[in-house]
Amino acid sequence: MAPEHRYMIAFIAASLNAGRTFTHVYDHDAQREVAVGGVVRPDRVEVIEGATGARISGEPKALFHHGSQSHIQLAMEDAGFSGYDYGSKSHFRGLFQQGGVVHLFDHGSGRYHAFHVK
Repeated sequence: MAPEHRYMIAFIAASLNAGRTFTHVYDHDAQREVAVGGVVRPDRVEVIEGATGARISGEPKALFHHGSQSHIQLAMEDAGFSGYDYGSKSHFRGLFQQGGVVHLFDHGSGRYHAFHVK
């Protein structure tokens, strides 16, 4: 899946898990922080990323990335999250750690990617 999909999914999942919308996500692969504006609620997501200006909206189970014009499914689970990115035709799953750390395994890339939200 595209890097901008990975860090935004990590951001949205972490916000849903915490019950509040964070304002930034740090992508350890790219070694950069991205500001994110909007709201993340269990019934509605409406966020815009500062890096590209792309928007993601919809319910978590039926998100739409307006920049790439693709759908993303996101399901929250007990210890993390999972989903499917229709743009890359790949599954993903993730785990949360204390301090806003998110590890996302992208089946498309075949490896874990680390993020930090704040």
